[in-house]
Amino acid sequence: MTQLALTPEKSPSELLVALIHGGLRLRDGYMAIHRRALEHYVTTAQPDCYAIYRRSLLDTFGAEYVDHIERWLAADGIEPNVDNSNLYLM
Repeated sequence: MTQLALTPEKSPSELLVALIHGGLRLRDGYMAIHRRALEHYVTTAQPDCYAIYRRSLLDTFGAEYVDHIERWLAADGIEPNVDNSNLYLM
């Protein structure tokens, strides 16, 4: 069955947006690309770039996605030198 038939309460445009957004999340290596970008900003001492990139990920993918990437960085000993306390508010 199609997604449209399975979820008649959603409009076709809502499903299209969900599929496009979901496709971005599911692309092979997508999270690793974001992780490497954040790692680059940490290792090259660019906290402002880190914060901007982090906010864009937060806006696009949500807090759980960003938290997962940051836990992954921390597990590898990479700790950003930025104040994350207000990044969820921006």
